[in-house]
Amino acid sequence: MDESTEKFLSAVKKYKKILIAIVGSPDPDAIASSFAIMEILKIQKIDSAIVSQREVSLSQNRAFMKLLKIPMKVDSQFHCDGFDAYIVTDFQLNLIKNVSEKIPCAAHIDHHEPDKNRIPADFTLIRTDCGSTSALVTTFVKDLKDELNAKDLQLISTALMFGIQTDTDSCVHASETDLEAINFLSQFANSKIINKLNGIHFSETTMSYYNRALKNQTLYKDWCFYGIGFIDILHRDSIAVIADLLLRKNSHRLVAVYSIIYDEDMKEVYLDVSLRTKSKTLDLNSMIKKITPSGGGRTFKGAYQVNLNYFRFTDKNHLWSLVEEATIDWLKRSRDSSYLHEFSGIAKSFLNRIMDFLKK
Repeated sequence: MDESTEKFLSAVKKYKKILIAIVGSPDPDAIASSFAIMEILKIQKIDSAIVSQREVSLSQNRAFMKLLKIPMKVDSQFHCDGFDAYIVTDFQLNLIKNVSEKIPCAAHIDHHEPDKNRIPADFTLIRTDCGSTSALVTTFVKDLKDELNAKDLQLISTALMFGIQTDTDSCVHASETDLEAINFLSQFANSKIINKLNGIHFSETTMSYYNRALKNQTLYKDWCFYGIGFIDILHRDSIAVIADLLLRKNSHRLVAVYSIIYDEDMKEVYLDVSLRTKSKTLDLNSMIKKITPSGGGRTFKGAYQVNLNYFRFTDKNHLWSLVEEATIDWLKRSRDSSYLHEFSGIAKSFLNRIMDFLKK
């Protein structure tokens, strides 16, 4: 048994009921890894529940949950009454308001750069060299497969395989760990369900936002920025999808898609920006952290949010104009500073090689 599996089981076995929290966007990687953990806890006789802070918005992701019968509740406040611990998967920060001060974090499993404000957990598995959290959780499934019945193993394997596929852009950005996980999961996954999910087209709403973005683009050198305007929280995931589409269809080194999100239930308004790049050397995480802790990035992908509640009652057109101007200005400055940073890094590496050569 892998050491990480042993440590994970040791961490969770002291609890009776665990909250599995999806803190960020409930994408297939977060949902699949949470689902697999729930099933693993079940065979350990530990009760658990998957709770997401947000609704699933994309039609493909809703079909994913329906076809695999994944139980997930939505609770924006993460009420933790009745739970004696919680687990966070696929998110940089395991500190949750109204939860962390009440119950301990049993496990934090992720593949993004860790947030500086994260708190200690009984078990921590963070691998930034991996393209998905689902691949990390696959290690547990591999070690415990003999304890799972055939039906559950198939459902879990199908979910994890789809989670890896979506988070690595159909394995284009898959790491060795991701590919090893897919090799194992493919033995048990339901290929018909995977194919059916891959055949689901984007909704009319998502495509209308895509067309809106095309009409409102700003090209700056080799970066391009697309503004969508105001959208409802229920369609927030469309932003990331559109960013993926635009990067694939264009030769830009980086694309940024931004929008103002209205969340009527939470009475919140915030700027949401998704970044996509073809460059392995562009440090999106550092770039994003310079503007806000509410976001982060990894190789090829990043996103951040800025709270705009103070401007909730401002005229919408005026608010959009101000936010768009500020966002584009920051992105332009980020583009120029990132090139200086990359050039200085290359120059430093070159000088170090010369010094090593001279020493020899």
